[in-house]
Amino acid sequence: MKYTLPFICLVAVLFSACKKATLFEQVPSSHSGITFNNKIVENDTINPLTKLNLYNGGGVGIGDFNNDGLQDIYFVANTTSNKLYLNKGDMKFDDVTDVAGVKGSGGWGRGVAVVDINNDGLMDIYVCYTLLDDSVKRTNLLYVNQGIGNDGVPRFKEMAKAYGLNVSLEFESAPWSDIDTLITELSPDDPLLEPYVKAGIRVI
Repeated sequence: MKYTLPFICLVAVLFSACKKATLFEQVPSSHSGITFNNKIVENDTINPLTKLNLYNGGGVGIGDFNNDGLQDIYFVANTTSNKLYLNKGDMKFDDVTDVAGVKGSGGWGRGVAVVDINNDGLMDIYVCYTLLDDSVKRTNLLYVNQGIGNDGVPRFKEMAKAYGLNVSLEFESAPWSDIDTLITELSPDDPLLEPYVKAGIRVI
């Protein structure tokens, strides 16, 4: 019995030494205020047998949409409303979707790109849609940031058609880049241009 206490102490020391600090820490929704849930309800027409990519998920866009130095979050949903959460600091967020005007079209959202489309210093949101047979519900949306209100919430205007980006194909995502120089320096038959042509990239 005289060895029992030292043995217990040794085990406790070894256990604490092996327990490493984790790189990430889970933040509960009760603290963050983020309650977004990409819930999918299957039926006779929407299920894994009829739609192979049913559970590919939605997109998540990170950007400082109200220029306060904090990164905000935009969630894209498959069957429910998209959500915009403004970062209030200390890992707390406010749902400003309705005020900002970015809840989506009710289609099957898949991806999102955060980009300053008009180079005005305000981040904009491009939402990609897919899966559904109705081409209207597959039309991508471009929310252009119109500025920040007195309440600190950015206001957006849907302008995909004005920018020629109201595409109704099946999009998973939309990477953005300033490729004007690349395309203008290549001849039309240059092999390097082929991937862009096949992808239907538009220079705006």
